[in-house]
Amino acid sequence: MARYTRQQPHLLKIIPPFEHSIVVKGDNIPWNNPWHFHPEIELIHCIKGKGTTFIGNSIRALEEGEVLLIGRNVPHTRQRDRDYYTTHPDEEPESIVVQFREDFLGERFFDVREFLPVKDMLARALRGVKFLGETRRLISVRLLLMRGLQGAARIIELLSLLDLMATSQEFNYLNTTNYISDAHEKSSQKINEVYLYTIGHFREPISLSTVASLTGHSTVSFCRYFKTRTRKSYVQYLTEMRVAFACQQLMDGSVDVGQVCFSSGFNNLSHFHKQFRRLVGMTPGEYMKRSTKKVALST
Repeated sequence: MARYTRQQPHLLKIIPPFEHSIVVKGDNIPWNNPWHFHPEIELIHCIKGKGTTFIGNSIRALEEGEVLLIGRNVPHTRQRDRDYYTTHPDEEPESIVVQFREDFLGERFFDVREFLPVKDMLARALRGVKFLGETRRLISVRLLLMRGLQGAARIIELLSLLDLMATSQEFNYLNTTNYISDAHEKSSQKINEVYLYTIGHFREPISLSTVASLTGHSTVSFCRYFKTRTRKSYVQYLTEMRVAFACQQLMDGSVDVGQVCFSSGFNNLSHFHKQFRRLVGMTPGEYMKRSTKKVALST
């Protein structure tokens, strides 16, 4: 597990190639992928990979085939599964990423009546959006084709994709409310230090006094501060991160549930089962069987 260093999320400067106004690229999730934000909206299709996705206050296992839309200035990172890729050095995660500013066609382009649903969807993307079903399949196929397009054809395809996403009802939000997207401002530096520390240490015991010290609060004040900023308690946030990591491990299908429990940061098997069922809606064993069945059907 990487060690924590004090830092705030990075403002990532995205510069499109000279001849393009949007970025379409492959992404293999680098080993030290920083917690970052940028004014560009980001559309991600995960072709393959194992790891954990952090978007705003959402922590979830990376899923092969998933399609995610991340709003402007929402802090996020995807972390590859270090254990898996250390023991499988010949494998690499693979994704397609599209990045674009909301005003890449002009400041008021999406204000015209025909594009108002797209404008509304881009605003909703501040919560993070995961597309499902036939919409997900269509987006993933068209993103694969989009990599080979150039010039106006690429822009037209992106507009068509935005229309598809804006009119679809096949999606889930990743956060229950808009992420408080001032992560780059001084007022949020303390909470982001807590995020970074937790990402680096969630598999270890973490005390409230330790994370409270990162913000200069007492334990009681920190609990109130964290819930005000994130709309969830720190214990809930940490539990969600550990369950997301456990989901990632269980997708392998050949692991021991007890081993997953302790490697995810839980120190009690009964508590692990209780929290897993509460957050996922099924037991760890059921989740593992279901994930294995999905893999078998897709091969």
